[in-house]
Amino acid sequence: MKTLLWGLWLALVAAAIAVLLQNNQGTVVAIAPPWRVDFSLNFFILIAMLSAWLCFRVGRVYQRLRDFPERVRAYRERRSELGALRSLRESLKALFEGRFARAERAAQRAQSVPPVAALAALVGARAAHRMQEYERREQWLERAEPDAELATARLVLSAEMWSEQRDSARALRIVEQLHESGARHIHAMRIALVAHLQSNHWEEAIRIVRVLDKHRGLPAPASLAYRVLAYRGQLRENAADAASLARVWNAVPAADRATPELALEAAACFNRLGRGNDAASVLEHALKAQWTERLLDEYARCAGINVSAAIAQVEAWMQEHGRSAAALRCLGRICLRARLWGKARNYLEESQRTQADADTALALGELAKAMGDDAAAAQCFRDAARGLAERSAQPALARPRWFRREPSL
Repeated sequence: MKTLLWGLWLALVAAAIAVLLQNNQGTVVAIAPPWRVDFSLNFFILIAMLSAWLCFRVGRVYQRLRDFPERVRAYRERRSELGALRSLRESLKALFEGRFARAERAAQRAQSVPPVAALAALVGARAAHRMQEYERREQWLERAEPDAELATARLVLSAEMWSEQRDSARALRIVEQLHESGARHIHAMRIALVAHLQSNHWEEAIRIVRVLDKHRGLPAPASLAYRVLAYRGQLRENAADAASLARVWNAVPAADRATPELALEAAACFNRLGRGNDAASVLEHALKAQWTERLLDEYARCAGINVSAAIAQVEAWMQEHGRSAAALRCLGRICLRARLWGKARNYLEESQRTQADADTALALGELAKAMGDDAAAAQCFRDAARGLAERSAQPALARPRWFRREPSL
């Protein structure tokens, strides 16, 4: 429809021009003595229009010729930028794939264009760090330093890499520098958390975990793991003094005190100080909140507690959770410490029949030695040593989670 309207409009204009030119009888006279040239007005208008068009075209050609070097320069810059962006893309792809040498080479190719050179330098720094080429990593970070827009990215990356290298003091200085800008950086706080844990700054680590929890900066399992790690560190630092140990333990929130790993650590510390009643109270609270059989072995080591009450407590647990090998071994060890030889033998042998275990064999060896049966004791100790050797030979991933050491920071 629009095309038809435009066609009608052009036809009307052309008709109007034709009518005007047909009725035009004017003449243009050009005199240059001794010559004289007469033109019709229509021909003069046509010549003028052609001359204006030719002048316009010549001007355009001249302008293009004058701008040609600039256009060539702009074309080369665009081509270089496209090449640098392609190299940056390749370096990021290789970095995420774990091909760090290829990522560093691609980052080197992207250095020809200043707008992407600093970002590519950060990629190169991360790749060099992954290959443990720390001198090259520092060189890459120096290349990224002139770009003020990437200052925060460079600082965060530097703190993260130094934390991974366990240079926690340097990482913490960078995090403090970030926080001085006034912005709350959640990822930087995570880096600071790991650095404080590496430096045994337990109180500061707990404070950061609470701040991160407030801003949903940590998943719940990770938050619990970090808190347990920090509380365990505090317990170990105060394990030599009963009053300090009790103060630290009472400061732990009730929900965290029910965590099996933390309760086991606290009970072990109390037992080493001869505070068996405190250790038993810690373990009973944790077992009430969450039944965890590995706590029973530590419960059996609680000295100075009422033996009858302890036996009754374990039997009540067995009625609720079943006669497991761990519960029977716990009863056997309690009776062994109370010199109830017959009951200790019955419980330990039943535990060994339920599930053979090196710890049960060791307890049976201690019982046999206490009763003067050296031959039986030697055999039980050999069985315990063989069981411990088999346990240590298991792959780390096949072992239960509580058997492995705490995760690396």
